[in-house]
Amino acid sequence: MPAVRRWRVAALSIIFTVISLYYLTNQQNTWNYGYSSYIPRPQQPSPKDGRIHWSKLPERYPVTSFIPLPTGRPKSIPAVQVAQPKEDNAQKTERLRRAAMVKESFQHSWKGYKEHGWLRDEVAPQSGEWKDTFGGWAATLVDSLDTLWIMGMKDDFELAVKACMEIDFTTTEADDVNVFETTIRYMGGFLAAYDISGGKYPLLLVKAVEVGELLMSVFDTPNRMPITRWDWKK
Repeated sequence: MPAVRRWRVAALSIIFTVISLYYLTNQQNTWNYGYSSYIPRPQQPSPKDGRIHWSKLPERYPVTSFIPLPTGRPKSIPAVQVAQPKEDNAQKTERLRRAAMVKESFQHSWKGYKEHGWLRDEVAPQSGEWKDTFGGWAATLVDSLDTLWIMGMKDDFELAVKACMEIDFTTTEADDVNVFETTIRYMGGFLAAYDISGGKYPLLLVKAVEVGELLMSVFDTPNRMPITRWDWKK
């Protein structure tokens, strides 16, 4: 994909995510999806661990006007899913066999991550060594939340949600933040898991807001276009 196109896709992804976050957190929003209200976590002082920690600063280029958001009831959107095909007993048996194989493969990978790369970004499939390639904020764990729910692995889902409390988005060993990857893996991971679980785990929304506050800083530019590689220490 050409660099310009990738940049545009990243910008659109971030904008869409920020708008989605607004709808989930704005208590005045008239589009009520039945989720619990967002309760922000009290601001915690940066730990004295010898590391540099990010904190939100006053905007250098504040937005002076806003496009109004829609009000009223959302319009009905037609389903895009194909109708469930009719199947005989043999076809159903084969479908369930394939589904079980997919789940078994995921369980194998998830087990390896828990044993060798827990709260790290990735784990190598052969050596079993972990590495942090996306900020060191447990990318695989956050990225897997909605899949755990879809697979019916609720105990592992709740274990992973609890582990999310340990992720500190105020600091990273990386020199710069990959804005695109942070948006799709962390923001997308938290919001997808919060949505698919019916809003029953408020911590997921708390963490999504933490990531959202971080990402909003990359829009603090003269033309409000985001920085794709953000030098967070500056």
